Amino acid sequence: MDYSTALTNKDCLITGGLGFIGSNLARRLVELGARVTLVDSLIPEYGGNQFNIAGIEERVRVNIADVRDEYSMDYLVQGRDFLFNLAGQTSHLDSMRDPYTDL
Repeated sequence: MDYSTALTNKDCLITGGLGFIGSNLARRLVELGARVTLVDSLIPEYGGNQFNIAGIEERVRVNIADVRDEYSMDYLVQGRDFLFNLAGQTSHLDSMRDPYTDL
């Protein structure tokens, strides 16, 4: 099966989309013809950075929101074909001290 066209014109949402993994996934999805929306809180310690989407910023939508805000997320996930949940802390120690934030 040729998966290269499976995402063409699909509406994709990536949480943690301005982080390293999320932004690289966004690049690939854009190459495959998907419509991509990135959600990131841009909390400095969590790794999100607008620089990570340099070159594709005109081909993606960016929404600055925290995945812990249920009202924002209720709105943002509506009607999506795919959701890639890559939001999280970058510090293992912080996640051990405060696991609720990651949950």
